[in-house]
Amino acid sequence: METKSKNISLKAILIIMTVGIWAVVLQNAGIIPTKQNVYVKGGYVDVSGSVDIDNTVEVNGYLDVNLEAINGKSNAFYDMNGNGNYVRIPTYNGN
Repeated sequence: METKSKNISLKAILIIMTVGIWAVVLQNAGIIPTKQNVYVKGGYVDVSGSVDIDNTVEVNGYLDVNLEAINGKSNAFYDMNGNGNYVRIPTYNGN
């Protein structure tokens, strides 16, 4: 009787291990979808396209801003209403 229960336990353990291994294989193959939140600390992330931000963003360090992409010109002046009254885009160089 003891040998029979050992065989059943061994079979159950082997089946559980086999299912676990196949779950990992299918996740790595992309068949089972996985979603994770990733936090990057002390590194760089290249983002292309658009990013929607639903909260506050704090920048510790330097942030490069392309003024030409903002107002179509490479200077820091912007015609807000299209009437020729230009206003300066506030910039801060860290000094």
